[in-house]
Amino acid sequence: MASALNSKIHPPGTCASSKADARAGSGWRMDCDPEMHVKMCKKIAQLTKVIYALNTRQDEAEASAESLREAHQEELQDAVAETRARLLQEQGYTSEDAETLLKRIQTLESALELQKRLTQEALAESASCKLETKERELRVEAEHAERVLILSKEMLELKADYEKRLQLLTSHEGPQWGQLSQESPDATAESGQRPEMHQVLLEVERLRAENQQLTQDYARKAEELQATYERENEAIRQAMQQSVSEALWQWQEKESGLRKNFQVQESALQAQVRKLEGDLEHRGRKISDLKKYAQKLKERIQDLDVQLREARQENSELKSTARKLGEKLAIAKDRLMLQECHVTGKTDDMKTENDVLRKTNDQEACNLHPQQDQGFPKLCHCNKRGSEAQIKTEASGELERLKQKYEEDLRKVRHQTEEEKQQLQEELGKRLEELVKKHTVEMKSVRSSVEVERKKLKEVEAQLEEVKTKSEREIKQLEDEKAALSVKLQNSLLEDPCSMSKEPSQILPREEDLEKLTAEEGTSSDEEEERIGEPLKDGHDLQPPLCSVLKEKAVEIGYRPEDWQNQKPKLQTQATGELQKKESGHSLQIQHQAHLPELQVLEKARQELQEEHEQTQAQQLLLLESLRQELTEQQAACSEHQKALEMLQKEQRVLGPLGKWQAINQCSGNGTDHTFITEDVGVAGPPGSVPCAAEKGLLEENAQLQDTVLRLRAEVEQHLQEALQLREQHRLLEEDQKAQRAMEVEALHQEHRKEMQAMVADFSGAQARLQARLAALEAE
Repeated sequence: MASALNSKIHPPGTCASSKADARAGSGWRMDCDPEMHVKMCKKIAQLTKVIYALNTRQDEAEASAESLREAHQEELQDAVAETRARLLQEQGYTSEDAETLLKRIQTLESALELQKRLTQEALAESASCKLETKERELRVEAEHAERVLILSKEMLELKADYEKRLQLLTSHEGPQWGQLSQESPDATAESGQRPEMHQVLLEVERLRAENQQLTQDYARKAEELQATYERENEAIRQAMQQSVSEALWQWQEKESGLRKNFQVQESALQAQVRKLEGDLEHRGRKISDLKKYAQKLKERIQDLDVQLREARQENSELKSTARKLGEKLAIAKDRLMLQECHVTGKTDDMKTENDVLRKTNDQEACNLHPQQDQGFPKLCHCNKRGSEAQIKTEASGELERLKQKYEEDLRKVRHQTEEEKQQLQEELGKRLEELVKKHTVEMKSVRSSVEVERKKLKEVEAQLEEVKTKSEREIKQLEDEKAALSVKLQNSLLEDPCSMSKEPSQILPREEDLEKLTAEEGTSSDEEEERIGEPLKDGHDLQPPLCSVLKEKAVEIGYRPEDWQNQKPKLQTQATGELQKKESGHSLQIQHQAHLPELQVLEKARQELQEEHEQTQAQQLLLLESLRQELTEQQAACSEHQKALEMLQKEQRVLGPLGKWQAINQCSGNGTDHTFITEDVGVAGPPGSVPCAAEKGLLEENAQLQDTVLRLRAEVEQHLQEALQLREQHRLLEEDQKAQRAMEVEALHQEHRKEMQAMVADFSGAQARLQARLAALEAE
């Protein structure tokens, strides 16, 4: 603003105005660079926060996977212990059964060793992943610090280079403005411009103070942002360390308690069957819960799609506003071009009028004494014509030389400024491209590492699924063995029947116990009970030697359900604890996998917003450059018009005394050679009438030229006001865009915080549920 006012209000000779323009322009560009610096720092901080959140989620997933591995290992140990206890109880069976059970024990031991080896490998992989994540965090922090330092250094270098170039431009343009100021002859205009000079100097001082205040505010804001960033990082680190330590302590306590409880507890085949049935029911419930959760995720994705559409609509509105501004600028350009053409046409008309006046003056001077003699008057007339022609040629030559010099100087200055602008734009574009490439490379590396970790988690989950399938197969094999044993028992009872008439009171309750057992086992066991009960009811004709065998079998069969009933609550609590533990681990895995697409969607939205922001910045820079070029062209055109008007005024002043001198010479010639005039020019009239009319015409033309100059100055001031209004509109639009971007960034931050809080709440809820279940198990 100050540069435009100084260049138009003051004459070209004032050098202070050009310096004030340079300083104001430099301050305006220095205000843009710190904003870019702060934005880049904010973006880098956001990226570091996202990376840190991903690492924490990965650690949580690894911890859940480790807990699942430990639980599965403990389950395998329990199964081995149960099989051994079962073998100890069933040592009275035949040698074939003992051999099969020994083989079964060997297979279980080999499976246990394999599971241990797999768990060790998984633990080693998790430890290596933790080390890699820690190293990655340290590397990212170091790169962030280096990047901030490099950006600050580059900003300082750009500022210094820009100030040097401004000083060179001012030093180059200073002598030219000084020469032009020496040529300005109007002292009255200088006296009238002194208050304007004083106002402009005051405005320059005010702008300098504003520039200093802005630099101080920028430094203070940068320090505050750095301090807040450090505080947030420190708080997050402390919170994460505290949560990790608490989680480790809790897991250790839980692990010790579970080991003690699982060492004490014993399980049996019926408990395993019931556990499998409960597992199936729980899986059904889990499937329904997963369906509900998938529906919620779909709704969340729809909400995110709606938000993206709204953001795109806002972006399209911003683009439409930018297009409207571009159209307004084009209209303003057309107006300026039309006005410039109008002014050039007026100057051409004035030149043609001056040429016509000169020709008329020459013709009048020639026609004053057409019938003089061949003596002294002819010589005087020739001398006058020669002097006038020489003066005109010299004046035209000087005008052409001045015009050529001025045009060459303008071309040089324009060429230099264009080259410097192109260099600055190329440097800024290269640096922005480098930053974008670095950010893309970093994001690709982070994504690749996340994908690798996902693959590892999938492999671990596949291994866990394999182990589960193996355990289910083993349970099925045990059930088959149980069925085979029951079939053998039935066959032995059918082949060796004996009479049970002597002991009906002992057999009937045992039959009831057997009926209870078979009712719990299912329809197949009911049929077996019927087969067993028929020979017992019809056992009046059995042989006495086999009664003892039947008694022993009945005692064993009656004793087992009682043991199972005693162990039933313990096994149920154990099964519920294991199922809940599996539920919590599986739910954490599902949450982790569910949040990954949301993070990807947010990352894509952030990249789109960043691209749109860069596009709007580029458009704004182009608009600013076009406005600056238009202003410089207008200033150059106005200065050219002023120079042309000054040259016309000089020509008029030169022609004025020449006309007077011609009139005086004509009057003296009439006084000395009165006889020639009376003889030859008796009709011409008084000699002073024609020069007086020429002087009046010149004065009128001079007044018209002054009026045109004033009108041109008023038009130039009007154009300046329009340019200032356009700048103000552009500034308001930039402020609106900045506010909208800040609101969008704040909304993204809030969403991210809400998601983190929800994840922490889910994790804490799962921990609380596990603690409650463990407390219930310990109480039982």
